[in-house]
Amino acid sequence: MDDILICEINDFDWKLVGRIEKLENRNLGSKASINCWVIPVIIRYGKFIAAQKSKENSDIIGVCELIRDWVCKDKVFLFSFYIDRDYRKKGVGRKLLGKAIEILKNENFKEIELTVDPDNKSAVELYEKFGFKRVDLRKNEYGRGINRDLMRLEL
Repeated sequence: MDDILICEINDFDWKLVGRIEKLENRNLGSKASINCWVIPVIIRYGKFIAAQKSKENSDIIGVCELIRDWVCKDKVFLFSFYIDRDYRKKGVGRKLLGKAIEILKNENFKEIELTVDPDNKSAVELYEKFGFKRVDLRKNEYGRGINRDLMRLEL
């Protein structure tokens, strides 16, 4: 996995949007994924950081989507973070999250928040390794019975 390329995507074409939409559905399911209407908005007005197979192969295998907090301007919300299921447990998530944190620090952000399924042990462990702390349990965050831990990292 040494040849994995982490890059910020600042522009798009509809072919790329379609590939991301399929990846979202494959890895998050149709109810949790974002669609072709939202992907361009995140790319243009948020931050869209991707893990690609290599410089030569631009297939996206991991995604980190970030949006800025309007109340606290030096805080961002990690809106979506996932690694394609065929590439999990290979260090891609660690590399992608590390690069995202580095980018945010360089842009003088002070805090990152995210929500995570408390039962998603792999994700919780990854976030904790980077210093995220659980600060709240948000009951029914994404619908009845869909609870999420709110985690925060001070940069």
